[in-house]
Amino acid sequence: MHNLKPKLKTTLASSGLLLAELTVLVSNSGRDSTYDHLRNKVVDDNVLLKPSIQSCQVIWGKLLARYRFDIQDDLFQIWWNLIPQTENYDLAQLATLRWAQYDLILRFLWNEIYLVRRNMEPSVQSENIIAFIKELKGAHLGKRFFLDRSENVQVRMAQHFLLLLRDCGAAKGKKIKKFVTPPIGKNASCYAVHLAKREFPGSHEILEHWALKWWGGNSSKANEILNRTRINEDLHRS
Repeated sequence: MHNLKPKLKTTLASSGLLLAELTVLVSNSGRDSTYDHLRNKVVDDNVLLKPSIQSCQVIWGKLLARYRFDIQDDLFQIWWNLIPQTENYDLAQLATLRWAQYDLILRFLWNEIYLVRRNMEPSVQSENIIAFIKELKGAHLGKRFFLDRSENVQVRMAQHFLLLLRDCGAAKGKKIKKFVTPPIGKNASCYAVHLAKREFPGSHEILEHWALKWWGGNSSKANEILNRTRINEDLHRS
């Protein structure tokens, strides 16, 4: 009998960041869009050009599961308004932080594979990640995340996680990908700081927040992000 909390949910097995769909939705919506407006754009107006009403509903569900279109939340508004100003790896990083804000399994994998394993394994392939997941599944903490997940689900999670690393600039290469520390996007940094400030307002503990340590795993990298964001804010005000 496992003395564990209920299995956590994740959307990592279903697909990746859905950046193309996200950017199209943003470009077809205003800054003050309501939840119903966004849903209608996807499901009723089919701005994402899906072949059927069912596929429109499916893609809306996937976007909603990742990004939680909580219109009343200030953090969502900050994130939503940053998207039109963001591109390339910065956009992927910005979207990943929003996704990881709610998906604890994604956050757990990022920490255990990207932040920990990259120091032990210079290269990474989906096979490596599947092996990591199986190894983590046997550990006590990992059981909460992966208990009873089928091998097919683990494979899909590994494939999408590798794509996520690539999109964020954290893994590079064609056939064999190498772990790298990506340049951290300006807007992704901005959102990470907002996330950290909400949880640790005015506290020195802010440097320990997961969003600030997402790319480097240490306080010096977190401090670099925090200071760079402050500099950008000062320049913007001046």
